[in-house]
Amino acid sequence: MQPLSTQIVGSYVKPGWLVRHGHEHHHDGSWWRPEEDALVAAQDDAVLLALYEQERAGLDVVTDGEIRRQHYDRHFITGISGISQDRITDKAYVSELTTNNARADIGELWQNFRMSPTITGPLEWTHSPAIEELRFLKKHAKRRIKAPIVGPMTLYDRLADDHYERPEDGIMALARALNGELRALEAEGTDLLMVADPAFHFKFSRSREIGVAVMGELLAGITTPVVLHVCYGYAKYSTGKSMNPAYPNVLALLSQTDVHAISIEYEQPGHRPDLLAQAGDKHVHLGLLSMGTQEIETPAHIASRLREALKVIPPERLHPSSDCGMWFLPRDVARAKIEALVGGTNIVRRELGIEIPDYAIHA
Repeated sequence: MQPLSTQIVGSYVKPGWLVRHGHEHHHDGSWWRPEEDALVAAQDDAVLLALYEQERAGLDVVTDGEIRRQHYDRHFITGISGISQDRITDKAYVSELTTNNARADIGELWQNFRMSPTITGPLEWTHSPAIEELRFLKKHAKRRIKAPIVGPMTLYDRLADDHYERPEDGIMALARALNGELRALEAEGTDLLMVADPAFHFKFSRSREIGVAVMGELLAGITTPVVLHVCYGYAKYSTGKSMNPAYPNVLALLSQTDVHAISIEYEQPGHRPDLLAQAGDKHVHLGLLSMGTQEIETPAHIASRLREALKVIPPERLHPSSDCGMWFLPRDVARAKIEALVGGTNIVRRELGIEIPDYAIHA
């Protein structure tokens, strides 16, 4: 990957004509606006729009915007046996993050998180829910591509477990199952694989105990570069983010694994460059677009933050990105933010004498 390559984490705007925002935790079909006979065509159009806007902005690596996924986590349980979506269990949701990282008015949201599909038997990968998404992206993308999946720590926390005696056993089983997903996507062909696993941060005491082993199972046999994304949660639900003392420890832990790159939330929590030293020799996908505000970052601000980060991470291992997923933002805001990301990166590229790709010169 070229120095200072730009990209978003994974999700892009999900248009109001496609989904009903506010219904993302409803599992009665009300999330999707089009009727069933028009849904696939509508999703195709939304993917093409997301792809067009990323490429027009000049991003170096693109995704399908995760347009076809109601949830980035539950989307993958259909490809794993041993999970019942009919047997829903009321499961308490617990995070080790401080309470000021979430709004006070989201009790209903946490209740929705609590209503969890249930692990009823051995977990085994059966098929890929993401393979057709990747094939569609490959058919239409003009840039390098990234295929994201959920991580085992996070997925386990979205499930109730009536089968495994210990959570560690269930998490390791999910890691092995999701390894099957990564292998399928790798066989299809992609430039990058991404694993979104914010629970590495939410429950760091657990990650400290089993995180390295879990990553070993998840990445076994994978040769495509894998990016591990660890954030503070969607800004749609967690608007008052503050730096958490465990976050540097997460990077230090992941530096001991076989992940190629660590994708971090940097802008909204106000992290400083000293954090980046914990990443060791890993590539860093640096979140420079805050999802907690609709204010558009300026290219000058992006460039300033990049210059600071480059004092710790060399350009060949530093890649400007968004803090987290963008699916809930208005389209004009998301588009302006990624244009600013490319514009700010180009300022620094010129300063360093790094060639700017033709498709990004206008930014």
